[in-house]
Amino acid sequence: MPIETFTLPSGLRVACEHMPSARSVAVGVFLATGSRDERASERGIAHFIEHMLFKGTARRDALDIVREIEGRGGYINAETDKEYTAFTVRVLPEDLTVALDVLSDMLLAPRLDSQDIEREKRVVLEELRELMDYPEEYVYDLFAQTLWQRHPLAHPVIGEERTIRSFARADIQRVMAERYITPNTVVSAAGQVQPDRLVALVERFFRDMPIGQPQPRLRQARAHAHRRLLPHPTRQIHFCMGTAGVNVYDNRRYTLAVLDTLLGGNMSSRLFQEVREKRGLVYHIGTSAIAYREGGYFAIHANCSPENYDRVLEVVHQQLQEVCLGNLTEEEVQRARHQLRGGLLMSTESVNGRMSANARSLLFHGRVITTEEIIEHIDQVDAQRVIQMARDLFGNGEMAIAAIGSFTEGGNDDDEHGE
Repeated sequence: MPIETFTLPSGLRVACEHMPSARSVAVGVFLATGSRDERASERGIAHFIEHMLFKGTARRDALDIVREIEGRGGYINAETDKEYTAFTVRVLPEDLTVALDVLSDMLLAPRLDSQDIEREKRVVLEELRELMDYPEEYVYDLFAQTLWQRHPLAHPVIGEERTIRSFARADIQRVMAERYITPNTVVSAAGQVQPDRLVALVERFFRDMPIGQPQPRLRQARAHAHRRLLPHPTRQIHFCMGTAGVNVYDNRRYTLAVLDTLLGGNMSSRLFQEVREKRGLVYHIGTSAIAYREGGYFAIHANCSPENYDRVLEVVHQQLQEVCLGNLTEEEVQRARHQLRGGLLMSTESVNGRMSANARSLLFHGRVITTEEIIEHIDQVDAQRVIQMARDLFGNGEMAIAAIGSFTEGGNDDDEHGE
């Protein structure tokens, strides 16, 4: 079925994908604002606002918000990323009106009670401390800071303790007035939903959303081949190493997706086979290709015993250089393309997955990029393109690395051992 998009007179955009076989509908409000938009004094405020919008409205308290959805067998959730914030609901088709009523109430009439704000600061600080206790998660934030240094993409979504403690009601209201506006917003739905009904409900419930003018302050993110080692009393070293990738507008991202898959995307990938299966040096190893508007990165992530750390890095570098030297077959690339194609097609069976993919595509590209279009691009990737991409990324051998764990020797290239 075709994916239909609409732009309301207010500038708010709507995406609708009717899936006839679905038994439910997923709907979400996506806003083009996240941690990369924060000033130094605001770090973490996008994530904090996400929390606060669940604390009650003029018509509902916090329990009413979740009960209205969960009491009908539905699910409600939210997420904050570096470039967007999303509030999502999945319900039965007959409850779509309730879902949009709840979502609009949260975004347009949040209570923002001062006692709730102080209480939620404690909750978010506990979340921050929990993250610090999980080096396998925190190492990704450390890597972004190491790679991008002072660029806004380097800042952790969750923020910093000093800024979280400083947030006041006026700060939240100011940020929402600037960024929670119709030109920054997409309402997306997928599943058992008809476009005319969705548009009518969005017009009804979001008619009072501020229009405003978005003020993007985008600038290219430049990668730095720095090294950062954070001592931590763990029995393993958790590390993330990588370099600049491509941004979300660069069509080479499809080639990078193939490279990502064949190097570390699954158990048949080169790094998994060479580092874990053949040598037994790790339990986990994988790769990630992340793209944002201002840049992206390609990273290898793994955890290993301290005595294996240097050997793991050596084998990883060897495998990257093998691809740079052209030691790659069309058959290997074809397998990676097929794996990507299969994953994409299977993801279309999820109403949540379709709703989210359509929203982010419309939000940042101004149109919905279909699964068929993505597959067409992937099918054009051959071995020579993958080899050239590897040379562009790894040819000079310079990579950033962030690692957390017990090190036998201290120090790093930038004389910034630890934090």
